Amino acid sequence: MISNLSHCKPRSIFQLELGQRNRIYSQTAINSITSITENNERAVSRSDILDDAEQYRDVEIIFLSGWSAAKMDAELLSALPNLKVYFYGAGSVRKLVTEAFWKREIKLSSAYKVNATPVVEYSVSSIVMGLKQAWHFNAMLKAGRDQVDYSRIRGVYYGSRVGIISLGAIGQNVARILTSQHDVDVFAYDPFAEEATFSDLCVTRVDSLDALFSHCEVVSLHAPWLQETEGLISGDMLRSMPPYGTFINTSRGAIVREEEMLEVLQERSDLCAVLDLIQDQGAFDLTPLARLPNVFITPHIAGSMGNECQLMGDFAVAGCKRYLQGILLECQLTQKSAEHLA
Repeated sequence: MISNLSHCKPRSIFQLELGQRNRIYSQTAINSITSITENNERAVSRSDILDDAEQYRDVEIIFLSGWSAAKMDAELLSALPNLKVYFYGAGSVRKLVTEAFWKREIKLSSAYKVNATPVVEYSVSSIVMGLKQAWHFNAMLKAGRDQVDYSRIRGVYYGSRVGIISLGAIGQNVARILTSQHDVDVFAYDPFAEEATFSDLCVTRVDSLDALFSHCEVVSLHAPWLQETEGLISGDMLRSMPPYGTFINTSRGAIVREEEMLEVLQERSDLCAVLDLIQDQGAFDLTPLARLPNVFITPHIAGSMGNECQLMGDFAVAGCKRYLQGILLECQLTQKSAEHLA
């Protein structure tokens, strides 16, 4: 047990910038880490390790986040010959791990399910707002129209139709909340999901995106950004949505054909788009989409923000305790599963 390891605690480091360490790991979490591992609380960079590799040869555990973590390539791994487990305080690791990392058989635990929770909450809230026509009435006011037709509000009960694209960790939880807490008909497109997943969630499988968009009043995108999903959502799909439909994207901008989306939203003022990101996230305030009254844009805030980030650090600490006790890690990734995280 952990209490018996005090005389031979394994060495751990924070491999991230100081600001990011404080964003992810509360002082309580840091205190826990220093109590169960040998850790000097420093935030260590890639260059720190490579410039003084001898000082890091005994490191067994790395804590980090996705915003400033170094790529785990062969050069860095050679300076960490004793590394056995990697606790990632964020979601996708595809840009950080390499073939050399997987060959070392280092355990990797990601806090992607914790990071998914705020996205789920944001998405469900946006879906509810869509079914209540809130985005549309806001767009009317921006466009200088003030006549409200209450009869067209479907609401969040009695057969309103919501479409979910991809039943990963986020899509499943969005669907679960909608089917368990609201009398909403949920449809989903995911060619890789098992039939049992649809059944367990009380969700209807749809075999094509065209059918999903043309049938559902609100469509929420949760697919991972892969080469196969780039440009997956076309203008024709959006154009086929029912009157006063809402499209929500909390996934990645590259999955949507942005120019086509712009054209459709200019043509159909009755449609609304709720976009937490676009293709060029650094210029979200400059995109022509931001000037359309029927578009609601936020700067990628659906995921963990503020104090929410420290839940991921807490998850990493809990994972470290499991590791030291020889218990199977939660959310441990394989090379295959890591490739499909959003």
